[in-house]
Amino acid sequence: MNLAGYVKCLQQHALNKKISDEEFLNAVLKPYIVAGEIDNKKKEELRFDKSRTSLILNRHEDVPGALRKALNAIKIYPWTEDNFMEFINDYMAPKEIPMVVNEITEMIEADNVIIDKEFLISKKSIPNVFLADTLIECIKLKNDGFDPKVEILRNGSYCVKVVYNDILRYAFRKRSKMKNIVVIPVDTEFHTHVTRKYEKRELSEVSAMSIHGQFLTRWEKSGESIDLLPSRIEKSLKATADHDGKYQLGTIATVENESTVFYLMAISDFDENNNAHSSKEDIIHCVDELSIFYDKYGDGFDLYIPLMGTGKSRAAVSLQESYDILVDCFKRNKARIQGNIHIVIHKDFEKHVTTEKGGN
Repeated sequence: MNLAGYVKCLQQHALNKKISDEEFLNAVLKPYIVAGEIDNKKKEELRFDKSRTSLILNRHEDVPGALRKALNAIKIYPWTEDNFMEFINDYMAPKEIPMVVNEITEMIEADNVIIDKEFLISKKSIPNVFLADTLIECIKLKNDGFDPKVEILRNGSYCVKVVYNDILRYAFRKRSKMKNIVVIPVDTEFHTHVTRKYEKRELSEVSAMSIHGQFLTRWEKSGESIDLLPSRIEKSLKATADHDGKYQLGTIATVENESTVFYLMAISDFDENNNAHSSKEDIIHCVDELSIFYDKYGDGFDLYIPLMGTGKSRAAVSLQESYDILVDCFKRNKARIQGNIHIVIHKDFEKHVTTEKGGN
């Protein structure tokens, strides 16, 4: 259960099916915002713009702190419940209210985080009270894509979790209090040229479809210099490459922007035709090297790791095998979990990977 899922459920039954996400989110939150007397910096009633709406509904941002502070308001429950009737009358299709209540009830029943489910569900006979109280419950819960139900294992205060998202969502953030570490699988020569379809090149280098290629494209679009990137990588490595200009598999170069430390990790070799090659054994070795490197240099920053070896590296590793390799590595080396580690599975692949829960 989370704010994004709650709002999307209501929106499916909206009176106006063409209403914008921005207008609908603000309408849903208004009863609570009015009840909590929540203002912005200009002392105006808090309202979310299109960009902030997108971040919240796509679970790229947690519930804003201003909303959570209002949870302490003395009359936040009764006032939100009263105000919510106006929202229902103005924005919800009357015939679909029972369907909304049933769907929200199912979401509550399936959630393992909500403590007092029975008390919340007992209010379903009064829709405005039930939906208002469920909204307040969602504001208490995490919304930023981290599912506390999918915790794989733990070492003291740190743990390994699964999150379903695009790995680069955690890389190019405009605002951050603490840097993330994001792993980017690359080749042993640390190529920095993305080959485009329109280029007439005999041999390709980095595929634009790979995580490596997407990283390079986003790196340049963010204002960073692609031309200076090779020298930054070389400076980071501070090591001598093989005679043919290649580094060992598992070698990690670090480069940074304002919000992220990138671990560029060599997981594949290019052959004479510039096709990348790797193996399952190579991926296992690389992940082990990553765990050692993070333990030594991670400084407690959150680490985000994509599934590796499933695509352009030609390691012939399935999505499930890649996930299992990551989990097995940290199970064997729990002492190396010196920060929160997030295994990032692209949301399009969620149904293809069976994750484990509740590890120690």
